[in-house]
This record gives sequence, C-alpha cells and structure tokens, in this order.
Amino acid sequence: MCYKPINRKTSSIAIDTCERIILPNQQVIELEEYSPPTNGREGMLRLDFNENTTGCSPKVVQALKTIDANKLSVYPEYGAFLSKLSKFQKVRVEELVLTNGTDEAINIILNAFVESGDEVIIPTPTFAMFKFFATIAGAKTRQVLYNKDLSFPFELVMSAISEKTKIVVLVNPNNPTGTVIPEEQIVKIVEKAKENGAIVLIDEAYYEFYGKTSLWLIGKYNNLFITRTFSKAYGLAGLRIGYIMGDERIIASIKKSISPYSVNALATICASAALDDFEFVEEYVKEVINNRVKVAGEIEKLGVKTCPSSANFVLCYFGEKCQAVCAGLKKKGILVRNRTNDPLLKGCVRIGVGTKEQNEQLMLALKEVLIEIEKKVIE
Repeated sequence: MCYKPINRKTSSIAIDTCERIILPNQQVIELEEYSPPTNGREGMLRLDFNENTTGCSPKVVQALKTIDANKLSVYPEYGAFLSKLSKFQKVRVEELVLTNGTDEAINIILNAFVESGDEVIIPTPTFAMFKFFATIAGAKTRQVLYNKDLSFPFELVMSAISEKTKIVVLVNPNNPTGTVIPEEQIVKIVEKAKENGAIVLIDEAYYEFYGKTSLWLIGKYNNLFITRTFSKAYGLAGLRIGYIMGDERIIASIKKSISPYSVNALATICASAALDDFEFVEEYVKEVINNRVKVAGEIEKLGVKTCPSSANFVLCYFGEKCQAVCAGLKKKGILVRNRTNDPLLKGCVRIGVGTKEQNEQLMLALKEVLIEIEKKVIE
C-alpha cells in the first residue's frame, strides 16, 4: 500500500516518493474498533455508562487534598493497599493482583493464557472488551448467544466447552442485560472447564448491586479468575483501578505478565479511602437497588418492556422508537446507551439507575419524549 506526500507550501523541495505503510498484525486489521461515546458528557445526567451518579465518597476527595509532592514523584507502592484490600475481600494477598481497571484485567488474563488459535467462549451479548482483547491475543472467539428471554444459555455453554477451549467468560450480572447466572450453573461450568484444561473468567463488576459472588470457589478450584472494579459502586471510574482474585498459582502467572506499575499511586490512595467509607457505598447501593425496581415499574407502565436486572441499570425495549428515544433524551440533557446493534438487542436501550431525584428527572423527560414521538407519527 503506497501514498504520495502532499507538497508543503513552506518547502521548495517537491517530494515525489512512494512509501510503504507498515500494517499491524492481521488480528488488529480485522478488529472492529470499540469507540464508546465518551465526549460531550459534562453537565449531562449520565445514565449511559453505569457509573456512580452521585460521585465518590467525600473521604476520597479529602484524601486527594492531603497528597504531597513525594507521592507523585516516586513510583507507587502497593503493599499497604493490597493488605487492606485482601482483608476486606477475605482473600490472601497472594490471591490478589491490582489492575488498571477491569480492561487491563481482561487483557492480561487473555494474553497470559491464550495462544494463537485457542478458543475463547463468550456468552453474547456482553461487554465488548472480551471479544476485543481475545481477538488481539489471536484467539478464536466462540460467541454463544443468550436465550431469547436473555437468560443465561447454560446448556449451550456446557456443550461448547471442549479440549479446544482455553477460557470461558462469565459476566455476573451480565452487561448489558443485567441478568444473572445461577450459582449451581457456575460450579458446573468451572468443573467442566477444569476437566478440559480451561480457565473460567468471571467478571463481577456489578457484584455490589447483586450481592452474590463466586469468590468462595477460589479455595476449591485453581482454574478460576474473578475480576472486580472500583469504577461502578465506588464512583472511581476516572482513576481506572480494578483487581483480579484467584488461586495463588495462577495469580503468580498474572504477576509475571503484568506491568509492575500499571496502577497509579493516586488510584490506590483513593481506593483505600473509599474502603474506609464503605458505609457511603452501601447507602448508595441500597438506594440504587430500591430505585431499580421503581424505574423498571414506571417504564413498564409506559408500555415498554424491561429485562429483569440485578445490576445498576435497566435494559428497555423501545423497538423502532429506540433511536428517537435516545436522541430525545439527549436533547433534554440525559444520556442513555443505545444497544440496538448488539446481538438479540435490536430496539433496546440501557438506562442507568440513579438517585430518586435523578430518576424523577428521567421519567419526566422520557414521558415527554414518547409523547413527542407519537405526535410526529400522527403528523
């Protein structure tokens, strides 16, 4: 592939050469770009990325104000925070590793265990970064569709696991559906994966809003990773801090593979302060859970179907009105996420659950938008 540089007016020398453009590997060439709409969100009611809609604990802000220059001029130390986090999660330090958000956790697990041509099973629809990083790692992604009612496709996943399988991805609760995987099904999947020499990666990014975890399985199975994040319930999405938990032998493999300073010092200081104020997180989570039921009920009253959710969002089916609803809400200062391009989710919008006041603002705007859409249809 060649190109011919354009002559610059500032130069008297005309360049007329044909240069070869260096291409990336085939996996990157074939990769679909992941470009979430992250710009222009300031000042809006942000119900599109499942963030904490009230912000982080005041103790986090106070911790930031007390940081001195020395904390910024040296490489981060993780020992004290790892000790605190391990006690909080009731795991040993050897069973824990910090990551630069869940994205790095997913990336490093796939790169550490997947070789070119290995198979990664991804129940779909789900978080796009699993397929993204699996593809870059050179894996063959086997996407198993959720059931039509968006419940977990247990039998299909079980039948898909074979000697070709290297990693099975489970997201519990799932994003963007909000649906969950029963504990007994998780156990059977972990056991079958172990029989076939495969790893199970369980993403528990929305654990706080669900309240159930597979963490107890770490003591029984050495082929299991569980990832968590401070981005959602804790309100620290901007700091990019997450972590992986698992048997110390496979965690040791991750520690060998990861950058020694991928998590910055500010992130650990703030996450530590957030753990000190867990009551703040508990109160926020309690409010979201209560409001989740109310929001889903109010939306159902408008004749819009919703999917049962155990996360901090509700998936809603607007059908052909999907795009107009998203655009209409944006004009009124409210951002939601159009999921219509995801498998099984044509006509669906994911709406984050906020505080009582935020939800009232959402419902008022949504009713107005639906009325405006109906008027245009009649005209």
